[in-house]
Amino acid sequence: MEKLLDGDNPLLQDLRKQFEEIESVERKFTGAGFFTKFRLAPNVRPLSKKSLTFGDVAATIPGLKNGAGFLLFVRGGVLDQLEGYTYGEFWPTDVPNFGLGYIVKGQVKRERDTEALDKAFA
Repeated sequence: MEKLLDGDNPLLQDLRKQFEEIESVERKFTGAGFFTKFRLAPNVRPLSKKSLTFGDVAATIPGLKNGAGFLLFVRGGVLDQLEGYTYGEFWPTDVPNFGLGYIVKGQVKRERDTEALDKAFA
């Protein structure tokens, strides 16, 4: 989540504030990944952008040939859920270490394409 919400974009700043107000989470594994459902405090201020899905973070995980990706869902102006997924492989039961990067034009990079993200949020 830290990598997904990192950056100076005002929307990311607001999402980080919402993330601090998570009261509980529920995680369900699908075999090829997981869904983590968030429950936020009732006083959380919703975003003006009511519906949004984004995910430019990739993970390198030992045992996964093609790594993993993540999608963050915003519904009703608030953080709704996080999806973690593989590319057709089983999600490992034990992840002792991993690396994270940003997907930029089909490549995993250390730096985020902030221009592309700003356009996606517009």
